Amino acid sequence: MALKIDDKIVHATATEVIMQNGENFTNGTNGAIVVSSEAIMGDLEATSMLGEIANIIGGRDISASTDATVKQLATRDENNIKLYWGTGAIEFKVVDATRYGSDAGAFSVAIGEQIGKGIVMYMLNGAIAGLVGSISSQTDLVTGDGASKVTHSLLNNALIPFGDARDSIVCWVMNGKTYADLVEAGLGIATSNVAGGVVADGSVGTLGRPVYMTDSASLAMKSTDGNDTNSNGILGLSQSAINVVESASRTFANEIITGKENIMYRIQGEGEFMLNIKGFSWKTDAGTNPSLTALATKDNWDKKATDIKATAGVLLNVA
Repeated sequence: MALKIDDKIVHATATEVIMQNGENFTNGTNGAIVVSSEAIMGDLEATSMLGEIANIIGGRDISASTDATVKQLATRDENNIKLYWGTGAIEFKVVDATRYGSDAGAFSVAIGEQIGKGIVMYMLNGAIAGLVGSISSQTDLVTGDGASKVTHSLLNNALIPFGDARDSIVCWVMNGKTYADLVEAGLGIATSNVAGGVVADGSVGTLGRPVYMTDSASLAMKSTDGNDTNSNGILGLSQSAINVVESASRTFANEIITGKENIMYRIQGEGEFMLNIKGFSWKTDAGTNPSLTALATKDNWDKKATDIKATAGVLLNVA
């Protein structure tokens, strides 16, 4: 009897992997990266929220009878952008599973685990690309020229744009090379493995903030010292800097393919997710279903928050 892969098991396993890693993202980054699910229609989601009221509290003259100063309550509109993913057609020979003693359930779980991790990685790369693009659209939020290796002093300087709100930066995101440059300073030990990276405890070496380490290509940058050499970005994120929302149910389909020398099995999956970046809006004329390159392009983002301290965070460019 031909091996039949159970797409329900594949779907359930992928869901479990996504849920586990989603919890690690949220907990390990102090709530800076949030993964959630919500049914959302369309390619863009337009949201409205209250704008920040400048100087909302001030002194009051108890001897005066003049009219109070009117402070207008305004709203701001933001666009969240949706990305669509697909596995493509995954094919393999039935004999490759049966000859090694795998049953349908075990093989389905193995495939589901790989797909689940792949989905999480694509979500993460999209999130980082969007964060790099949106934050870099504001020069006041970017420090470093990409020519110097990371130091504690540069990390500290990266917090300057947030001024007295520096403590609202709750975690760092950096790649393995940058992490290695800080190892000698006593970076925290790894506490949780997440698909595509490792979360480390905060220590003096990271100014008391945890680090999410990932070799995401979206962290690749260019130096600004005139040499245009390759450099690396470090993101300093505020709480709820980005919400990655799985915006529709995942779909999986499978079939047996006959007529070839060996019976083949094919499975394919697809889904979507939306990026909601704190204080920023995707420009409508930048299009829909963007590539990672487009997400990382600063010209495709608008800052909607009145105060930069109410945005997703800061960006440090290091060698």
